[in-house]
Amino acid sequence: MTAVLQAQSYHFSQFFSTPLLTNPANTGLIDGPYRVATNFRSQGMSGGSPYFTGYFSADFSPFRGTLNLGHKAGLGMYIMNDQSLNGALQTNSIGMSAAYNVGLDENGEYSLGAGLQGVYHQRRIDYTKLSFGNQFGPTGYDPSLPIDEALGDANRQYFDVNAGMIYNALLEDKSFFAGVAVYNILKHKDNTLAEEFKMPTRYVIQAGAQMYLGDYGKGYISLTNMGQAKANETTVGGAYGIQIGERDIKNEINFGLWYRLKDALIPYVGYHYNGFQVGLSYDHTTSSLKTASQVRNGFELTLIYKAIDKTELRTLIPWY
Repeated sequence: MTAVLQAQSYHFSQFFSTPLLTNPANTGLIDGPYRVATNFRSQGMSGGSPYFTGYFSADFSPFRGTLNLGHKAGLGMYIMNDQSLNGALQTNSIGMSAAYNVGLDENGEYSLGAGLQGVYHQRRIDYTKLSFGNQFGPTGYDPSLPIDEALGDANRQYFDVNAGMIYNALLEDKSFFAGVAVYNILKHKDNTLAEEFKMPTRYVIQAGAQMYLGDYGKGYISLTNMGQAKANETTVGGAYGIQIGERDIKNEINFGLWYRLKDALIPYVGYHYNGFQVGLSYDHTTSSLKTASQVRNGFELTLIYKAIDKTELRTLIPWY
């Protein structure tokens, strides 16, 4: 039996917590001197072959005291580990990025930025963790039986380039952004089998806004669309933040809901205190894939720290 499958490169439901993985132009686009972000995603636990992805990034904004108002330079890096087939297939990635955002007015309210990112990938498959049909004999599964399959290289390394642009507007009581990014520009060879497969280019379009809602409320909305070959994914939603106490220190609880069209509802809860932020989300599958042992459901936990600079009077977005 044969079937046609569609898929995309790995990415996170809490896309607003993986800034360097969503648009290289976000590198160093922060209120303070530096930012550290992590994301842990577990998916398909009840499907018998769980997926796990871990992400860590760090970026900083140098030359803060010498650049004109509204200008920001950024340097950053990220590392990521992606596992599937109970760890038999693993991909490790290291990305380095640089960006520069140019202020478009004398007050620094509007800016336009561009970023470039180079990524090294290593893909490894451990055949000892896999079972094949030829290894099932009269007495059941026997790993000593020959596989009788032509196996490809167990390891492969490759390099690729990503790029992006972003526009930001920071007004007195609201702010918004819009950005585009292109990933896998070099279309690297991605598989470990003998047949060659080049990873298609992935295109990302994002937009979002935040606004004050009363004295102690804040609203966030965002839209993300990603396309890769014949696969296309759109996620739209928002969150409501409730400030606890006075505004001199950010002490905010967030409740949100995003919807990945024709796929999943993603409820979100987060807590933000000063420079620390934690978020938890759950992918609840609503598509026909729900019947496949809930294999698409997943949890995500994010932890972020942004160094505070009290001279920054306005909050940059999209990162909540």
